[in-house]
Amino acid sequence: MLPCITSGQSLPAPEKAYEAAFNHIKRDRKLRRMGYRLKDVAVFDSIVHKNLTWFSQDLGVLWGYTGYQKEKRLIDSLSQLEITTSHTPYFSALTARLTTNPGLTKGGTVIVFSRLDNNMLLAEVSDNQEGGPGLRNVFSTFDQSLLYLFLFGADGRIQRCYSQLISYN
Repeated sequence: MLPCITSGQSLPAPEKAYEAAFNHIKRDRKLRRMGYRLKDVAVFDSIVHKNLTWFSQDLGVLWGYTGYQKEKRLIDSLSQLEITTSHTPYFSALTARLTTNPGLTKGGTVIVFSRLDNNMLLAEVSDNQEGGPGLRNVFSTFDQSLLYLFLFGADGRIQRCYSQLISYN
């Protein structure tokens, strides 16, 4: 099973966590170097499931799952979590209030957030290649995006941040 990184801690206020992640992303130089326009960024108004297995190496080191057998157990646990988790997006007032930009512009930068769970939050940044509403316009075949994993303290501040370049093809 996955370790509970919040044992003995209280959970951060979700508003603070989403806002801290959003501000961190807007300041990330890596996105600028990749050509993302972050001045008029949009946040998708729904919570979308994102897969933690992209960060299995980082989490393995953080949680002490080093060595082949322990890493394999962690990946198995993350994969099982992926299978049992709902993948249906749902509206979130917390993410909808972060920007007023609807993100419909072709080529516009869009941030999609996962649910805050155990002080962890995933966010994916991509461009709306097709223009228009819907995830299929943001995450399309042969697209690239940057996926972030944020780990928060009880005060809602980011304690750690990891990122991975994702290529859809």
